[in-house]
Amino acid sequence: MRRAARLCLLLAAVALPGASSLTGQIGELHLGVVASHGTPGAFGPGAGLVVGIAPGRLVYVGVRWSYQFGSTEAQVRTRVQSFAADLGVQIPAGPVEVVPSLSLGALRYAQRAPGSTTHSVEFLAAPGLSVEIPVARIALIPELQFYLAGKPDNLPVPVTHRGLLTSLRLVVPIEVSRFRW
Repeated sequence: MRRAARLCLLLAAVALPGASSLTGQIGELHLGVVASHGTPGAFGPGAGLVVGIAPGRLVYVGVRWSYQFGSTEAQVRTRVQSFAADLGVQIPAGPVEVVPSLSLGALRYAQRAPGSTTHSVEFLAAPGLSVEIPVARIALIPELQFYLAGKPDNLPVPVTHRGLLTSLRLVVPIEVSRFRW
């Protein structure tokens, strides 16, 4: 028994000084912009800002704001802003990360007709899937979401309140910290 313990200590004394330490990233802060395009009507092309953090690079928690330029029909201009909190799970897949996610927040519809402006705020739930692709010191994140929003009943012209939204986020990932073993 003592001989086995001595052998283990000897192996540890020889192997440990030559072993490299392991490092792990505690998290990333994401700061960036988003360009998007949704179903015709209220959505259409848009742009916005994103801020998020990926603690342990296991989950993603963030906020986003976007402004969709919408469309104009029968002299009524429709636009929509989204304010959402994002929650996702990061799954490593080779050099990229796949992130199934859910965005919860509010959509603020606005319609302008000659002489009047009408607003409606509706709840938003948007399940989605994105892929984080590192390119040099930035990350490109294409994303597909399905918007499920409340129906804005008080607008003069009916608008689309559900549908696909594709987007491309361009973020600068900033390393939060590292730990060593």
